[in-house]
Amino acid sequence: MVLVFIEAMSDSSTFDKEAARNMLGMVKRNCDFWLVDVPKITSCIYKTLECTNTAPARQSVESLIVPMADKCPGEVVSMLLTIAPPGDSTALALWEVMFSVPQTLQNVLKELLIQLQDRHYRVLYTHQEDTAILRLAILASSDLQDEEFAPMYLVMRFLRQRRPTMLSLLLRGMMTLSQTDEMRETLFFVQARKMEVMLPDLMWVLQYGNKAIKIKALVIFRNVMAQLDREEASPMAVRLAEFLLPFFDD
Repeated sequence: MVLVFIEAMSDSSTFDKEAARNMLGMVKRNCDFWLVDVPKITSCIYKTLECTNTAPARQSVESLIVPMADKCPGEVVSMLLTIAPPGDSTALALWEVMFSVPQTLQNVLKELLIQLQDRHYRVLYTHQEDTAILRLAILASSDLQDEEFAPMYLVMRFLRQRRPTMLSLLLRGMMTLSQTDEMRETLFFVQARKMEVMLPDLMWVLQYGNKAIKIKALVIFRNVMAQLDREEASPMAVRLAEFLLPFFDD
């Protein structure tokens, strides 16, 4: 039945969109009720989004991928890698939704770390770009210490890439990993500390990224610098201030 409600959100469907949205909102609260065929539902979500342009309808359909990825991350990741061409905009929208929720991001990155080792699968356009996703997965891992991550990042400074789709997805993941709130003493605090090595390249992003990318970079700056010691943060804060005025003049 959930497939009927998903397909009803497409632009060509004559089904009552508001009724379908309400039903999707109800069923996603209890995925045990409807999550019986993950590949089929993932494929249905992807195909429906390809022919859905209205924002409310897209949001309703995209939101289903989060409980699915929490419950069955391996199947969701595998199916999305299988059906979507590299760099596909519909798939990238789904990756970005999954990268926006802390626990979902952790689950998905663990699976991508495994499945992207096979070069037949890609999220982005090239294997080199997907290596940046692997670096993000390593950043999210608790197995690597701060001092070990820094030289690994400097070998491939993936934030220096100019392709907007790549930067947007990576920055979304970094925004989630650098969250603070009440999680300062948790794994998220450790991940934000690892990002200190990336701050100079985030400055570069502020110079050359588009407006949406610049906003993401600024959020990451705020999160990371809030977790640095005052002596560590002060020099970077001075440099950041040089960029803020022209940014707000855009």
